[in-house]
Amino acid sequence: MLTTLAEAYSQSRYSFHVGPAFPLSKIDMYTVNYSDVYTVSSSAKTGINVGFQYSYQFPNRGIGFFAGLDFVYNDIINEYKVSMDTLFSRFGYESYEFPKYYNIPISAGLEYLYEINEKYSLLCNLGMTYNFFKVTDYTYDTMFGDFAYEADWANSFGFKTAIGILYKQNASISIDFLGLGKHEVDIKAIDSGTVEDEFVEEAKVNMLTLTIGWNF
Repeated sequence: MLTTLAEAYSQSRYSFHVGPAFPLSKIDMYTVNYSDVYTVSSSAKTGINVGFQYSYQFPNRGIGFFAGLDFVYNDIINEYKVSMDTLFSRFGYESYEFPKYYNIPISAGLEYLYEINEKYSLLCNLGMTYNFFKVTDYTYDTMFGDFAYEADWANSFGFKTAIGILYKQNASISIDFLGLGKHEVDIKAIDSGTVEDEFVEEAKVNMLTLTIGWNF
């Protein structure tokens, strides 16, 4: 006879998870247009998600709550790097560093476990997120001086939903959708230490992650 949910899951659970992060929205801060004919996008490519989560199931219900912290890193696509490498070398730029994208969502919400058999359970959750979004500095050096785009941290509310399989309370595999919201990013264009321009770019961040987790 299967162990009841009340007996198996009326407990706390801490977990660590890791896996790829696939951008579903076009996170693009520095698109370049060549004479309005050829456009090069600085979109984010597939990155990595690392996170921690605390879960608790209420007795006799199979439902509970969770709270989590994730770290998501995405580089820009290779097409942009190759195109800008060609452009920068043509103009004799001495060195340059491309931007990278970071997201740090804090999440909390409801979790549900459905016992399939003695080994496997279906895991679902739905919750809110508060995300910290950061684009690293975009810098390049020329014979005339140093130039940089510096972006501030941006914050936004969003949501998270997940479905996965839990194995013997010890390991899990999960597909998560992170709708982290729209972020208004303040950017400064700095030429040789002097702020030449300030503007705002909007970044809508949606991610799909596939993670493997371990409980402890």
